[in-house]
Amino acid sequence: MIIALLGVLIVMVLKNSSFLKSTSTADLSALQAEANALRNEYNNQRIAMGLRPIEGTSEPIEEIAGRMKKDADSLVALAGSYQKLLSEKDNELTARNAEILRSEKLRAALTADNTRLQTDLQRALVGASDMDLLRRDLIDVKSQRDALSAELKELREKMRTMSAGVSPDDYADLKRRFEETLRAKEFFEARVRDLEGDLKQAKLFARSEDELLPAAVELFRSLRQLEGKSDSEISTAYSSLGVKLGANVLHTLNFATGSSELPPLDDQKVRDFVAAIPDGDLLLAIGYASTTGNVNSNQTLSSDRATAAAQAITEVKRPEQFTQAVYLGQTNRFSSRIPERNQIVEIWHIRAKK
Repeated sequence: MIIALLGVLIVMVLKNSSFLKSTSTADLSALQAEANALRNEYNNQRIAMGLRPIEGTSEPIEEIAGRMKKDADSLVALAGSYQKLLSEKDNELTARNAEILRSEKLRAALTADNTRLQTDLQRALVGASDMDLLRRDLIDVKSQRDALSAELKELREKMRTMSAGVSPDDYADLKRRFEETLRAKEFFEARVRDLEGDLKQAKLFARSEDELLPAAVELFRSLRQLEGKSDSEISTAYSSLGVKLGANVLHTLNFATGSSELPPLDDQKVRDFVAAIPDGDLLLAIGYASTTGNVNSNQTLSSDRATAAAQAITEVKRPEQFTQAVYLGQTNRFSSRIPERNQIVEIWHIRAKK
């Protein structure tokens, strides 16, 4: 019985061993097939990335894992390199955009300056042409006046030296010529006065530094350089101008927005302070406008304001006093928060150098 049982057990163990062997062989075959499939898929991915495929089918898993780690490290390094390159390109693009923006701002500023200079040049050319024409007209009229004066003098001499035997017709003709010459002389004298007034008016407004009276040139240059300075710097500069150039702000005239008309109250103030200015001194009217609105329009507005102030001074000044108008255009020098405070004309008193 015992021997029979042992025999049965041996048979059963042999059968189980054979079953396990066949099962293990089947599992290994499946795993090998799966490993081959994975290897093929991995090789396809390596080929797609431009890498050399894994050769052989019996490479240890450790070597495969090591190669995969090495490939992954290479990909990480390559990605980092690409990221650095992209960052450098972004920085370069940002710098180029900033440069383009600066160039555009510079172009706009140059365009505005060119437009302003063209306007100033055109006004200067027109003004110079007008002044030359006035001078020529004045010379011609003076010549005609002098000729008529000589003819009138001759006629008077003839009338004095006439003998009693002159016929009434000759005397009447001579008297008629005398009266016509006298009227012509009076006409041309009036014309001379008008032309001299026009020429004087043409010199009243200086369109540029070149047209300024010599006493006003350095003051104008100094004031032009104060744009954009701080309040303390401007105050210091104004004080130094008094010592250096003998110049000070005598009065400030305020204007309404968009207007160059001098208020009646300021007109009376002009009369008052002009009377106290010594002969030989210069009153320089400098016009300003606020930064609101068009630049060219503000330049014209500031020049009109300065001219209006200078005309008011001219009407009441003495012949020995001098006046001139010039503009500095738009500014926020007198207030950056309240534009109306920049709509002014400064009347500068420049004392004559002894």
